[in-house]
Amino acid sequence: MSISSSTENSPPPQPRITIPHEVYYFDTDAGGVVHNIAYLRFVEIARTQLAAALGWTVEEMNRTGLVPVVARTEIDYLKPIRLSDCLLITAELTGMEKIRFFLRFEIASAAKPDLVFARCQQTMVTVQLPGGRPQRIPPAWTAAYPQLITS
Repeated sequence: MSISSSTENSPPPQPRITIPHEVYYFDTDAGGVVHNIAYLRFVEIARTQLAAALGWTVEEMNRTGLVPVVARTEIDYLKPIRLSDCLLITAELTGMEKIRFFLRFEIASAAKPDLVFARCQQTMVTVQLPGGRPQRIPPAWTAAYPQLITS
């Protein structure tokens, strides 16, 4: 199984992306404050886009059956996000093991990038569908980012 690359068979030099995102009404409670599940949706969007930038697109997942599964999420809510805020969500691959990899996220204000609303870390496990058996992480990642291999 191989993961294609996003740019001419060469992953980006840094396994990190930052994406813009606007907060909508359905992300908030009656007081216009973003509810906790929306933060996880923001992380999911950034994680999917990071995987695609590293060559592991949703189409590739569907074709091969190799998918990332969330094993652990830790999130620190630092400041409330409100309706109509424009965000910058940064996602970064920070470490890899045989079947697990680790991601870090930061959700900040697009207008004031030093204003951080939340930080999140996730542990992902790579599995093969439909059976859900653990599999090695994409070899293209270990080749591109050997400095991130932790064991």
